Amino acid sequence: MIVLKERDYFEIRLASLIADYDKDIIVNLYQPIIGYTASMVYFTLWSESKNSVINSLIDHKTLFQKMKISVTDFISSRKLLEGMGLLKTYLKKEKDFAIYTYELFAPKSPKDFFNNTLFYGMLIKETSEAFANKLKNVYSLNVSLENGEEISTSFASAFNPNLDDPVFIKALQNNGVNIGRTNGKINYNFSYEVFADSLKEISQINPEEFLKKEMKEIERLATLNGISEKRAAEGVSNVYDFTQPKGKRIDFAKLTKIFQNENAYLFIKSVRDHKDEPNLVSSTKQLGNKVNLLESVSPKDYLSILQNGSQPASADLKLINDLSLNFHLPNSVINALVDYVLATNNNVLSRPYTEKVAASLARENVSNAVDAMNYLRKVNKRKSNKSEEPLEKEENETSQENELDWDEVLNEIDKQ
Repeated sequence: MIVLKERDYFEIRLASLIADYDKDIIVNLYQPIIGYTASMVYFTLWSESKNSVINSLIDHKTLFQKMKISVTDFISSRKLLEGMGLLKTYLKKEKDFAIYTYELFAPKSPKDFFNNTLFYGMLIKETSEAFANKLKNVYSLNVSLENGEEISTSFASAFNPNLDDPVFIKALQNNGVNIGRTNGKINYNFSYEVFADSLKEISQINPEEFLKKEMKEIERLATLNGISEKRAAEGVSNVYDFTQPKGKRIDFAKLTKIFQNENAYLFIKSVRDHKDEPNLVSSTKQLGNKVNLLESVSPKDYLSILQNGSQPASADLKLINDLSLNFHLPNSVINALVDYVLATNNNVLSRPYTEKVAASLARENVSNAVDAMNYLRKVNKRKSNKSEEPLEKEENETSQENELDWDEVLNEIDKQ
């Protein structure tokens, strides 16, 4: 057990440039989740980082006295900051004391914050969906499509750089590391480290030889099909050709087939124990289970769940691969889309219909299961209203039934 003592020292390292406008992001988006005390710990550490040039090591007692904060409250706040990716903590033990290094990260941009299901969901949980949407609108970019033809001058036209000039050669050879805009990473769905270690264990392939786009495609195919890092390494080793030039040694067509045919995990329990249509369930508990499932499993495994554990058809697997590749939809959105199409199209995963809805989701920039479910429910409601003309009372009842109380839903997810 690690016990923080007042006599222990700490130093602060900035892992990112942090700008003044980040204060607003912390206060508006992060503070409703982490609270006032944790926010002030972040701001205080940020302020102390400016003094680190003069005094690099500071004892915690001085910090606690300055903030009028207890050790317990500081540790709790520190854990919240670490959980949100704003802080990383390192410990070095000496004989009579310890030295903590606090590495500060910039907050996510509003766009990345609201595109992150966990962050957006926590904001809804700690406030309300209405409040969270108001904040989302505050940071929305009002793009006008009536600006006319863009005639802006390019960099090359403005400066006409001669790339043979020695100054550009020197710039190219610059190996210095400068601080940039960096967000702390929260977690990984696919660990490159585990994949690389697994690949080295079973083959002579050096993962460092892979291009960045190759690694991204391996990750995409693995997460899409619910393949572990170890199984992904086995698949890559089976389709790797040393005789081909770098960048063309992995046969991704064969790798796709291997991942699609891999029975990585068979679901015994079906989520369709009730007779409700998948996207039209109404109870809070069902919705909580639904969101949790959509976010946590691969599209291939989710399709298997809807088929009571049976292997999805090759045509369906090719379709979900195309949804990921052509429409750039996240896995959770693909799950929600598949769920909706099967519910509204007599359990038939029609490619034309699915791609039509996928295009709508892509145009709406839907990036998580919650937003996808909300959007698809609205689409379903509009279709229902067109097919029949209900009484005013019935319209109000339908509207109330389609309103999702995400506070309660996310609380249900936490209980699981």
